Amino acid sequence: MIGIHDLRVRFDSDKGLVDAVQGVNIDVKPGEFYTLLGPSGCGKTTTLRCLAGLETPTGGRITIGDTVVHDTKRGLTIPTHKRDIGMVFQSYAIWPHLTVFENVAFPLREARPKVPEAQIEARVGKALELVQLGGYESRPAPFLSGGQQQRLALARAIVREASVVLFDEPLSNLDAKLRAETRLELRHLVKRLGMTALYVTHDQTEALTMADRVAVMRDGRIVQEATPTEIYKRPNSRFVASFIGQCNFADGTVTAAARGAEPGLIDTAWGPVRFDAAADAATGAKVTIAVRPENVRLVANGTDGAADVPQGEVIDTVFLGESVECRVRLGNSDLVARIHPDQPVEEGKAIGVMIRPKDVAILST
Repeated sequence: MIGIHDLRVRFDSDKGLVDAVQGVNIDVKPGEFYTLLGPSGCGKTTTLRCLAGLETPTGGRITIGDTVVHDTKRGLTIPTHKRDIGMVFQSYAIWPHLTVFENVAFPLREARPKVPEAQIEARVGKALELVQLGGYESRPAPFLSGGQQQRLALARAIVREASVVLFDEPLSNLDAKLRAETRLELRHLVKRLGMTALYVTHDQTEALTMADRVAVMRDGRIVQEATPTEIYKRPNSRFVASFIGQCNFADGTVTAAARGAEPGLIDTAWGPVRFDAAADAATGAKVTIAVRPENVRLVANGTDGAADVPQGEVIDTVFLGESVECRVRLGNSDLVARIHPDQPVEEGKAIGVMIRPKDVAILST
């Protein structure tokens, strides 16, 4: 449905030429919710704007459905209003002088050929009902709450009945509670309408909870593309691992490779750490491993199995409400564990530290 091939964007800045996007390739399937994730300045919004026709690429080819909307080699660029897309901006771009109805009707009134008034009323009414704004038609747009304005922007994007909808960080202006409520509501609505979505965000929680696939960008390139589960559990680099949530890192040497069901072994500053066959590494290789805090299990002395695991010392604890974050000295280094608040731990006390082989990710860079 969306094809971006060898996309390149170069800007002329006061510091010289800047390669904002460097050879990006994306293929989004029909009905897929695809997310571009990365820090500010990584090129994700520029990629989105090229797809929308709001930026002109320096090189590459872009298709929407069966239509080529940009091809640098052919000198072809189809203007934004002729592309089969809807778009929700970060600022919502709501017209403050128009009512809710007229905001949603705007793209239909500007369409060519002209859309009959009866059809406009029917399509606007349907779009507002879908986003739960039915009955608000006559309300001035500025009188809506932040969450309602976000849904209004979505209604305006879907009223065109385009096959593709683009989102440029649409939840960033909402407070944390409303953002959490809205992200799943937004995903369910897009899925129910059968639309193909390309979503840009710097928020890793949004990416993990909303996307079918996530592409992590850095310095104008996609550094990893995978499902949210794989991105989180099997990051391919230290950058991806640290950007997608908190992580413990340790350098080490593989002393035994994994063989089938038999886990491998890595010598690290924490001591020996086992890994399974999913994290492939040859004997003698120098590697960096990553372990999520929630996968570091603390075993109190005197409980079953405590004597069979390495012993660490609890350095400090921080109560976070739903969990307790513990910093533990293990071997010659520290690591962070996240445990249930009911689990008893005491600062300065010895504790067993357990890391399962399947929870160890071996990073390539």
